[in-house]
Amino acid sequence: MSVEEAVAVVVPLCMDLQQRHARGERLYVHPSAIAAGADGVARIDPRLSVLATHPLDLPCLPPEVHQTRQPGDQCASVFSVGAILYEMVTGQPVGPAMRRPSELNRSVPDALEVLIGKAIIGDRAHRPADIGALASAMYNIAPRKSIHPPAVSESRLDASAELDVDIKFSMLPQPPPGVGGRTPQGGDSSGLQRMPASPPSDPLAPPVIDRSSQDRVSRKSVDDPTAKLAALKASLESDPRPRYVVNKDRMDHGPFSAVELLQQIASHQFLGEHGLRDEVSGRQLPIADWEEFSPFAQQASLLREKRAEEKAVVRAAAADQKSGIAKSIVAASVVIALAGALTVWFLKVRGTRNEDVVVTNDRGGTVEVNGDIKGRKHAAGSGHAGAGGGGGAAFSGGMSYEQVLNSNNEQITMGGGSGAPDLTNAQLSGPLRNASFVPACGAPDDMKVVVRVAVKMGSPIGVTVTTNPPSNGVAACIDRSVRGLRWPANAKTDFVTTSY
Repeated sequence: MSVEEAVAVVVPLCMDLQQRHARGERLYVHPSAIAAGADGVARIDPRLSVLATHPLDLPCLPPEVHQTRQPGDQCASVFSVGAILYEMVTGQPVGPAMRRPSELNRSVPDALEVLIGKAIIGDRAHRPADIGALASAMYNIAPRKSIHPPAVSESRLDASAELDVDIKFSMLPQPPPGVGGRTPQGGDSSGLQRMPASPPSDPLAPPVIDRSSQDRVSRKSVDDPTAKLAALKASLESDPRPRYVVNKDRMDHGPFSAVELLQQIASHQFLGEHGLRDEVSGRQLPIADWEEFSPFAQQASLLREKRAEEKAVVRAAAADQKSGIAKSIVAASVVIALAGALTVWFLKVRGTRNEDVVVTNDRGGTVEVNGDIKGRKHAAGSGHAGAGGGGGAAFSGGMSYEQVLNSNNEQITMGGGSGAPDLTNAQLSGPLRNASFVPACGAPDDMKVVVRVAVKMGSPIGVTVTTNPPSNGVAACIDRSVRGLRWPANAKTDFVTTSY
């Protein structure tokens, strides 16, 4: 609306409110509660004066009504009328991101901007409480299209019911020095003064704004979320007052200016669920419920989710890598275990074979000294193919072990006194321990060889060699080798058996 159109609506509204409050009525004043009467004049409709729920009505309610959720008095109505008037001349609602009316509508005079600033003071202790004085002051700004209210001194707008009116508590942002023709010095009741406008011919005069171009930029900003956020951020940062307090972990933090608060939200210090209180307006809501700050909280939340997803991907990749390494280790362990088992089996088998060879090479083998059975008759009888038992035997010449054993009638016991043989067990088994002749005669590793020897006067007088599996050639070769061995001389006959 133009200034004249807005004043023509607001002045009779103020007069209606003054009469109702004088009768003791308490009202919810917001745009949805206003209706034109039969005469076409805007008034409050009591049937529509209910607690606001529409998002565009809520900014018009004063902080105390938001807190108590009860109808307001005359002081509350002053705030509501100022907020409605601001929206009429700017097209924007009252809130943290609001700008001064003259920045949005160049036709708004300084006097009207001052009145709006006084009316929308958040702290009711510093807000004027005379709706009649407000009507009279607005009529004087644009009297041509408005009805004439009762004359009330405008000085009553400079003092509230409790304290002096303090424009510092106004929701209207303070202009920076030297911007828009304003200066911190001046004589009006707001402490600010608009400098006289330069004549149109003055080269320093503000340029004429191309409204069509501005409309295109506005439509682009509405359509572009990034531009919309940038504009909202610029609006919030235009007010440098430290007015925002955040309740986090049951503790108040702040107050912060809008710039500081946005930085805290962007750095994830404050989240959407933390409470935010505007010390100027008195409004208190979670950050996520503030229309001005929720977009930034949502952006920060999306960034946190993105980072969490990236970390989850990294953790999953690391887990997969560890799992792969673990699987590789398990597989390698299985292979090593199988290789170890095969190695143990191989060494066990080969060790059994090599053990015989080593024993043979180290003069090993199983040696039995049979000095206690000399002269005993054996069922095996005599002959060249005697008591080998299950294996083949062959002879290179001379008597067999069995022949000597059967022909020897003397019986003695080893260590049994004067009849004991002169040769000890070690002396009898010694020459047979160096049995390199066994592999030299071609005996394979898995062949079992048994050598029986009868010894007298240091020479073998009877030899029997048996092999399993049978091999006459190997047995004959070993027989010849054994008959070439020598023992310590002893007149008595001794018997020794060795297994390879």
